[in-house]
Amino acid sequence: MEVKPIETYWDNEEENEREMNVGIDELTINYVQNGDCTENDNVQQITISARNNGLARFVNIKTDSWSIESEEDLANLIRDFKKRAELV
Repeated sequence: MEVKPIETYWDNEEENEREMNVGIDELTINYVQNGDCTENDNVQQITISARNNGLARFVNIKTDSWSIESEEDLANLIRDFKKRAELV
């Protein structure tokens, strides 16, 4: 058995080969960090997900509060997610 992104899974035209594999249709990762000094939050959380809409997988970001020192901090999170979701 092999686990594949859903696009690769469906690209396989032979049904018997698909039966031996598993496709990932949706992936969500919750990242956490300590709260910053301006909030009363002990922990901040950001959720990044990717879901296939039938044409492609799109990345969605959701958070109530997530502090960054530079735009590179956020870019690093997105790069990490894309690597784990095999979107690179």
